[in-house]
Amino acid sequence: MSAYTHCSVVSYYCKMQFEVSPIQFITVCAVINGFVFAFLLFEKKENRQANRFLSLMILSMCLTLTPLVIDMTIWNTYQWLAWLPFSLSYWVGPSFYFYIKILTGSPRFRKKDLWHFSPIILNYLHSAYHAVLVNADPWPYFHHIAEVLESAAILSIVIYLILSFRLIKPYRRSLLDNVSNTERIDLRWVGQIIYIIGGVCFLFAFFLIAGTLAGGRYTLEEWDDPRAFLLLIYAGILYWISISGFKQAQIHKIPAHEIERNESKRPSEIVKKLDETIRTQKLYRNPELSLTDLSQAVDISERSISDTINQELNKNFYQLINEYRVEEIKMLLQDPSNDHLKILSLAIDAGFNSKASFNRVFKQFTAMTPKEFKSQNS
Repeated sequence: MSAYTHCSVVSYYCKMQFEVSPIQFITVCAVINGFVFAFLLFEKKENRQANRFLSLMILSMCLTLTPLVIDMTIWNTYQWLAWLPFSLSYWVGPSFYFYIKILTGSPRFRKKDLWHFSPIILNYLHSAYHAVLVNADPWPYFHHIAEVLESAAILSIVIYLILSFRLIKPYRRSLLDNVSNTERIDLRWVGQIIYIIGGVCFLFAFFLIAGTLAGGRYTLEEWDDPRAFLLLIYAGILYWISISGFKQAQIHKIPAHEIERNESKRPSEIVKKLDETIRTQKLYRNPELSLTDLSQAVDISERSISDTINQELNKNFYQLINEYRVEEIKMLLQDPSNDHLKILSLAIDAGFNSKASFNRVFKQFTAMTPKEFKSQNS
């Protein structure tokens, strides 16, 4: 082979290797990122069991996404690829559901729960059909049914998203009765993910049906292809879940309230003792203060404290403690001797753990921002 011919072959090979669309490049990067974070989450010690289900979800999303960025000529040339565990879309939903279920304090995963992952066989009816028969298509009706069953994973994902959302709402309500800061453990990002994935699943289903009715004319080859746009969103979600899941702090386990003690204190007496203890010991300055901590400080059962706060003060634990914090901040902001100090510094000292939560809570109690309050009272 001449040097010219050799260079031509190399040039053609390099061109073939790097001729990818921007969307394919982004999705390939998302898949690589997903594989990395799946490994990191699997090894992370915080929320260990829950994170292993999130790791499985991310891995399933990566493997499901991979075939969509591989050129169809490769699939046609190497039929044995159909046997590889690429499509795991039926594991995305249950993996996410058990991630949320364990995070929110539900019982641990049990062997009898394995049935949730059994529909994976539906992902491989279509692949096995092509892998066994190679280029033949003797049973087109079966082929069509297999494709429909594989695509029905979208419905599975939507169902598990709904089940997950039903777990988050009571968990977030119970947090307000047990902790004084919820910002890093309220799973707000999970709720946002559920809404977005639900919307993407709906769009995928719409374009899947539209593409089928149009004779399969939608492909991933052009920028203006609707499914290509959805693929880009899918890649973005994969990035979001990977990073947010890794950043998720250790979840506060909501304890079951202990058996009620024989306490003779009246609600008014409990309220007085709570106020006295919180003020004198400045318990609210502890950003991680929980109902359990307060119960130990006043030697009153958690159940009695929670019931008293709810019924006598018409508040929850979160509101009660943050009210003390806001009161202290208001006093500090009105004191001229603190003018040289940053407002955020005062907020951290008062028990807030971030600027965002401080600004949000302060405005809830005063109907104005800290700067507005300071300017009006200085």
